[in-house]
Amino acid sequence: MTPSVVNPPAATTARKSTPTAPPQDAVIVLRDLVKTYSSEAGEVRAVRGVNLTIERGDFVAIMGSSGSGKSTMMNILGCLDQASSGTYLLDGVDTSDLDADELADLRNQKLGFVFQGFNLLSRTTALENVELPLIYSTRRLSPDQRQDDAENELDRVGLGQRLDHHPNELSGGQQQRVAIARSLVNRPAVLLADEPTGNLDTQTSDDIMRLFRELNDAGLTIIMVTHEPDVAAHARRTVIMRDGQIRSDERREPPAVVTAPPAPPRGHSFFGFIYLALNILSTSIRALLRNKLRTFLTALGIIIGVGAVIAMVAIGRGASSMIEEQIRGLGNNTLTVFSGQVFRGGVYRGYGGPGTLTVADAEALEREIGDATGVSPEVRSNERYAAEGKNWAGNVRGVSPSYFFIRDWPIIQGSSFTDEDVRSMGTVALIGQTVLDRMFPEGNAIGRTLRISNIPFQVIGVLGKKGAAPWGEDQDDIVIIPYTTCMKRIIGTTWLRTINVKINAADKMSGSQEQINLLLRERHKISNPDMDDFSVRTSDEFIRMATQTSRVMTALLGSIAGVSLLVGGIGIMNIMLVSVTERTREIGIRRAVGARGRDIRLQFIVEAIVLSTLGGAIGVGLGIGTAHLLTEYFSWPAEVSSTSVITAFGVSFAVGVLFGYFPAHQAAALNPIEALRHE
Repeated sequence: MTPSVVNPPAATTARKSTPTAPPQDAVIVLRDLVKTYSSEAGEVRAVRGVNLTIERGDFVAIMGSSGSGKSTMMNILGCLDQASSGTYLLDGVDTSDLDADELADLRNQKLGFVFQGFNLLSRTTALENVELPLIYSTRRLSPDQRQDDAENELDRVGLGQRLDHHPNELSGGQQQRVAIARSLVNRPAVLLADEPTGNLDTQTSDDIMRLFRELNDAGLTIIMVTHEPDVAAHARRTVIMRDGQIRSDERREPPAVVTAPPAPPRGHSFFGFIYLALNILSTSIRALLRNKLRTFLTALGIIIGVGAVIAMVAIGRGASSMIEEQIRGLGNNTLTVFSGQVFRGGVYRGYGGPGTLTVADAEALEREIGDATGVSPEVRSNERYAAEGKNWAGNVRGVSPSYFFIRDWPIIQGSSFTDEDVRSMGTVALIGQTVLDRMFPEGNAIGRTLRISNIPFQVIGVLGKKGAAPWGEDQDDIVIIPYTTCMKRIIGTTWLRTINVKINAADKMSGSQEQINLLLRERHKISNPDMDDFSVRTSDEFIRMATQTSRVMTALLGSIAGVSLLVGGIGIMNIMLVSVTERTREIGIRRAVGARGRDIRLQFIVEAIVLSTLGGAIGVGLGIGTAHLLTEYFSWPAEVSSTSVITAFGVSFAVGVLFGYFPAHQAAALNPIEALRHE
């Protein structure tokens, strides 16, 4: 029995001979291979100038005591680690200058791994464990093709009836058979087995070795690390290592005859990326479902954040719409002329200030503004009034009969006063719903007496319900009387608070506003517009002014609610970092069977995205549901905005990408060997 390659003794390793060309059928060629580790104690040379050639169809057992370098050799042979110097050719490919992803591709295409500890994913079935290398295969197999190949390999190792069993439902020998099926599913050039029988009983060990021998007889190249001579006896060749060098290389049998294997079927390259993406998505979902409670609690921050943003924006929009509707209730196509808004004598008189508008101004507007369909003077006062032993204090307003037309305010009982009542300062009144309920709770007020400032007024009409004004005033808590009566008999003034003007068309509002400005400046002898002692406002201006605050509050509430999205994102990053630590060994297994760094990175990013997107979807439902409940049961106007829904959902998606990237990067950067050794 002639050894294939034997290292020179330690004393003569410095003398190197020119290596001979490797045989044509060599699958592994090592030339002057050195592996050095740095430690605090200094450099440790685990492998020292190894030369080794392994032919196709060989079955090699590498033996040696602890610290002999055999495990380091196995890691280098498996492309899990790279030599410090020297040459390693795997099936004709020089591995010396390959990066991590290129080594991962090489592991996936050329190598199969059988580990001492089985290294199966604990919460996946036997079938899914065997499919694992196919996920990252460049063959781009469809899910059905992957399943067929995995089933065939499990049948081959005698586990065709255990496809759906998890590792904890299998015996040690069955788990090792699953690991063997996984190592074979990608049709590797070399099968690497690290102490494949170390955790098995004698009978199971014999069964596994017989299976290895059958695989080798069929032409598969096998390299096995073992410390058991009876296990090594099954190999065709035994290599013994000591102190990082090969001390003996004994061949007992020639390599098996290798027939050209059929080309493995290729998948659909066009759909390859889609297949990979779908598989990573399903893998990510399964990973999240393994810890349902933790997944839910992690997503809760996103759920609350998205729901709060949508609900707060809906409330703000509802409030703005309510304010706009209330202002529209003041009358369509209306202009309001306010007294005041000037500095006079150093004092700011403000909107509605006394002493600048007169009844003559109102009459001039009615005559001169051609597009005006109604003009009404207006004065106001807060007065006490009484009726039949009841009393109340509220708003008394003096207007003309046109006021009800200008305000679009219907009279649901009785009728309005007339121009004759205005001229004669009649003591007639119309009351709002709130006054009706307080002073005449039985509901019949027409013809009855209401005393205002101890002056008896006859109730001739009841106004329709208007509700609250944008500034919070109850518009129905009102008594309306002729403006002349209010000015002379109630307030005692000759000045008006406001003048209300209705224009016949919306597109004429701006022109009429300018006409009023010019007319009043002329009447009040004002040459400088900055010194106007009046102010003319349209209903649209009121809407803009009134809704501006609600918009600011909506933005503020939405921003505060958005902070919870940020908190939710931090929670996702925290849990994903924990997940990386917990699943370090899983990452190592995936890297060992061919997952590239970007595959691992994509998987963890997808998990974060699934988590945030799922939370976002639930949050959208929560936000819409909250808005609906507020409207349905609490009569609070809430309008859900499609923009807020899309924005909140988009932000939750972005949060998944942003806060998932760092943990994903951490996972992708893990060293395969260190990850496999992680406990």
